[in-house]
Amino acid sequence: MLFAALTSAISLMETTVATFCEHFHLTRRKSAVITAILAVVIGVPSSLGFGLWSGFKPLGFSILDFFDFLTNSVLMPLVALATCIFVGWVIGTRVVEDEVKLGGQFRREAMFRVMIRWIAPILLIAILISSVLNSLGVIQL
Repeated sequence: MLFAALTSAISLMETTVATFCEHFHLTRRKSAVITAILAVVIGVPSSLGFGLWSGFKPLGFSILDFFDFLTNSVLMPLVALATCIFVGWVIGTRVVEDEVKLGGQFRREAMFRVMIRWIAPILLIAILISSVLNSLGVIQL
């Protein structure tokens, strides 16, 4: 388990390390140290939420449950919605369609355009609203 957790942590932190190297022109070692420090600082509240900070209940959740709610029920649908808007309306669907066509035929271009511009955003908004209301106890799913 330790090996699996360590390799997963390394692969997840790689993106952040590479971004720090590229944007801030830091060495890989400095970027890795900064990323590790940030991971520990962000992780401390979650671990303290079951001990020293167990009385702190944002929105009635434990700290770990609050972070779970924030990432799964709020941020994931928002990022997916932003991706649909970006691909469907900002850069246009042609970019994705051309990329798919490099590997062969793309027979459902019209359906893809309708899905990415209209259907997926509407459903993502519904998912966002329902998951937030469910997490807050307003509705039961």
